[in-house]
This record gives sequence, C-alpha cells and structure tokens, in this order.
Amino acid sequence: MAQHLYLYEGISERLRCHIRQGNYRSGERLPSVRSLSRLFNVSVNTITQCFRQLEADGFIEVRPRSGVFVADALPAPARPDNIAHFPLLPVEVSLSEDILHFMEPHARSELVRFGIALPSPQLIAVDRILKTMREVTRTHALESWDYTHPHGHERFTHQLSRRSINYPVPIDQHELLATNGCMEGIELALRALTQPGDTVAVETPTYYGTLLALGVMRRRVLEIPTHYRDGICLYSLEQAFKRGQVKACLLSTNAQNPLGFTMSAERKRRLVALAVKFDVPIIENDIWGDTVFTGEALPAKAYDETGMVIYCNSFSKALMPGLRLGWVAPGRYHRRIRELKQISNITTASVPQIMMARLMESGFYTQHIQHLRGHLATQTEQTSKQILECFPAGTTARQPTGGCVLWVGLPGGRDARQLFDLALAEGIHVFPGSVFSAGPRHSDFLRLNAGNPLSEQNSRAIQRLGDIAARL
Repeated sequence: MAQHLYLYEGISERLRCHIRQGNYRSGERLPSVRSLSRLFNVSVNTITQCFRQLEADGFIEVRPRSGVFVADALPAPARPDNIAHFPLLPVEVSLSEDILHFMEPHARSELVRFGIALPSPQLIAVDRILKTMREVTRTHALESWDYTHPHGHERFTHQLSRRSINYPVPIDQHELLATNGCMEGIELALRALTQPGDTVAVETPTYYGTLLALGVMRRRVLEIPTHYRDGICLYSLEQAFKRGQVKACLLSTNAQNPLGFTMSAERKRRLVALAVKFDVPIIENDIWGDTVFTGEALPAKAYDETGMVIYCNSFSKALMPGLRLGWVAPGRYHRRIRELKQISNITTASVPQIMMARLMESGFYTQHIQHLRGHLATQTEQTSKQILECFPAGTTARQPTGGCVLWVGLPGGRDARQLFDLALAEGIHVFPGSVFSAGPRHSDFLRLNAGNPLSEQNSRAIQRLGDIAARL
C-alpha cells in the first residue's frame, strides 16, 4: 500500500482491492459503516469518508435506506503513471497554456458552446439592465464621471450589506470593498495572505481560474479530496492545517464549479471553526451562490465571528459578465486588502455600482434570481438526462444544486482531451476535466455548460458528443 495515505484512504484502497479481486462482486452489498468501523478499529466518520471516496471513484453505489453496494460497472484500472488519488504534498501549477488553449474557442460564435460556464442571455433581462445604465449616466452624470470612494459607492455597498440580513453574523457595510469581478477579490486575498512559494489548499476538482491565478502568482497547491455531494473533506483539510502545510484555503461552499455541490450549514460551521482553531484563513468564492436552486444557502462567511473568512463574489454569473462588478468582505484582513486595491487600480467604476444599487433597490434583482434559478434547475436536469441517454453506458452526470455546469464522467478511462479535439472539429466546444486539477487527474471527465436551453441544435450536439465518446 502507498505510504503517507490518510487513514480513510488506506481503508479505501483495501476495499478497492477486494472489489477488484472479486471478493465483493457487482451488485453485492458491502458491510455496514458500523461493522467496518469495528473491523478496522476506526471511527464511523472515517468509514463514511472512505465510502464517499469509493463512490466518487465509481466503485460503489450508496442506496438510501438500503446500504452500500458494489457498482455494476467498475472503473478501468488506473494507469501505472498515475499519482496517488489525492497527493499529500504541495505541487506547482503550470496550466496557463492548457487553459488558454481550451478557452479560446469560446470566441468563435459559430460553435455550439458547452465550454464556458454562463447562463444564456435569453435568461437575462438585458434590455432592462442597459436601460437602467443609460438612466444612471443621465441622472447621475457627475457621479458617473468621477472616481467613487475606494470602498465602493455607498448605495451599492449598502444594498450588499442588506443581503446579509439573515446571516448569523451579518456583514457590515463598511467592511465591503467593490472589485472588478470576483477574481480581483480572490487575487487581492491571495496577495494579502500569501507570498510566492507559499501553499494554498484547494478542492479537487476546482475551478480552473483558481489554479490559473495560483500558478501566475507562483503559489503552490495542496489538493484536498472533495465529494460531489458533501464538498471538501474536512478531515483531510484539518490534517493539512494541523501539519502546518498551508497558509490559506481557497474554496466554494455553494454550487461549486465544477461539481455543483452545496455544503450543509453544519459543515460550513465546521469549516469556519477549523480556520479559527488553526489560524488558517479561508478565501470563499461564492460566485454561484445566488443560483442555488432550493433552500437557504448561506455562505461560510455567514458563520464567521472572528473575521477569518475573506468572502468574494460578483454579478458576472448571475446577471451580466460584461459588468465586471464584484465585491469582497475581507474580515480581519480589511486594511491590507484595501491598501492592495488602492495601489492596484484605485477604485471600481462608478456606473456599474450605481446601476446595481438601483436594480437591487427596485426588487428587480431578487425577482430575476428566482426566475434564473428555476430555469437553470430545469436546464441542468434536462441536459443531464440527455447526456445519460446519449453517452456510453457507465457515464455519470449528476444534477448540481445550483449553477449551470455538469461534471460528466466518461467510462473506461476515456480521455476528455481527445474528445475536446474531435468535438471542436465538428463545431462543438467543451472543457476537459484535466485543467480542474494541478496534477494528472480528472482526464476522464469533462465539464459541460447547461446554461442554455436544450434547443434542437444543442440536443443534436449532445448526441454527437455521445457518439464521439463511444468511439474513444
């Protein structure tokens, strides 16, 4: 067995070997969590995490109220050159060329676009937004012309703070800083907390923009195992914190891209408690948080009593990417991030802030979000269903809790980078899973955008993708 595995990983490997050797056959029920915890003399939580890893790897199927069963079709054996499932050592990030290569086709309007994660403009009241912008430049001409306060326009930050009215720990208006999109907030946070050569813990898979930023800034990455339903493994994260391996943790807790999970309130509280206990700050990317389909999805920041969470968000996904309007709530790191913002670009443009303040004041944004959530829930469900119908047997495409992306697992170790090339030649843009990790993982996954209605053209494109995948 490989050395330096976490406890649950070692048990997972032993069960995986038993399944591979046929000691537990396809469809056969595995021993219960409590039975295995007694057998291996470990906690129930350790066995639960073990099952989560085996489920994510495709070896088992968890059936509510029935138990845990060996999957009908087992994944192909890992290639010998693959590294451990989740590396315990920090790694360098060098994905910029790959990411640029896979992003560039989005600019070609003739393609069927499943690559970049964006809701369709058909779901956005673009005319209403632009009309409000014109009114702002007419009725607030001098404010539109001038610099705004470095913290942001008062009307804008006031409306943002009111969004936290139901947080256990509300965000004060004076804590907020307006940014040029969510990524500027993340960059400012990384610059405030870390230096070149420092290590940052991230989910795996995680948003490729996160990895790109870390690579450009010469930070190293420690990838933490992440479950498609529960989110980042808090046990593994705690071990990394305990060993002093990381200076910060960068993650999403709501409608995570690309897995689509939303962490429970209890797990968010535990995440914040770990940050406080080990004095490791959390950078929270909540850009898809407003799109969570059902229920109350507060961010981890809502439970942050000591200022250990730097909260980053924007309206790029939920309303209009061209606005490039975001914000950051830096907590105890406010002064340093304010200094970095001022020397970087002084302030954020006035017009988008005044416009968004008016859209929030009028109730438009709240109504829009309700409309958007309903459509995205329907579109992701319909697209997921068609993928499973058209792709080879053994393909996985689970319904996300929010957002508009699907994390599609290809059976038999098929390489999504080959699928990218073949699909692009036929006028279809997708995004391969390999760039959602700093290491050689997720190459048999692809991320598909379901932000567009399932039109006849998109339906045919999915069928074609399925045909291509079957040939790989």
